[in-house]
Amino acid sequence: MMKKGKLLLCALLAVLCQEPAAAQDDQALFQAQAGGASLLYRGRKAYIRNELFNGTYYWSDPGYKKGSVVYNGKRYDDVLLNIDAARQDLLVRIPNSVIEKVVDERYTESFTIGDSRFLNLRFLCGETAPEGYWQVLHDGPIRFLLQVYKRKEQDLEGSKGNQTGYDGPYRDKVILIYTRQVAYCCLREDGTVVPVRRRRDLLKMFEPSLRREIRRHVNRREGDGMIGFELYCTEVLQYLESR
Repeated sequence: MMKKGKLLLCALLAVLCQEPAAAQDDQALFQAQAGGASLLYRGRKAYIRNELFNGTYYWSDPGYKKGSVVYNGKRYDDVLLNIDAARQDLLVRIPNSVIEKVVDERYTESFTIGDSRFLNLRFLCGETAPEGYWQVLHDGPIRFLLQVYKRKEQDLEGSKGNQTGYDGPYRDKVILIYTRQVAYCCLREDGTVVPVRRRRDLLKMFEPSLRREIRRHVNRREGDGMIGFELYCTEVLQYLESR
């Protein structure tokens, strides 16, 4: 019996010794897959929704795209990114997995997803700046920015499908839906953030004589048809830079 007990003890010790080694192997594999971007993957796991809903809580669609992140003063390239627009979380997908992590917004300055660039105004301009992430629609001395926010609502009558901003599948009997909300602002060179909700909000940023000049230019540009709000703002800023 004593001999058998010693054998069991030795077997148990062998297993205990193997577990740290296995953990070390897993960590080494993760480091190899993550490369130099492992710091980005240390955040909390992305918020998981177990309910059925229509639309999407992502900025545009659930697909992850390659991009880059300026995080804690360092740039990380070729990482898979998306945005949870309902929570305004930047998400990064761990390589070779489906695990999504939240990149800590306190250290996130800016990032790109595909061809789109985004700014964290709270990081760049201080705590009085608007929260969340903002897409750069026009980059110049005055930047024109867009924020997409997804709001969860009830759709009892099934009439809000065109408010999702998403052309994915729509389920008739599902009453929860994420609708697409947008906000715009201008970021001046001095770090001042100006909310822009309508054309006149943009014009108020300039002297009266310059406003008249802008109106004449836009009238020539529009002709008989009014251009959309985003195009109007970018057109005005491009015109001012070309004067």
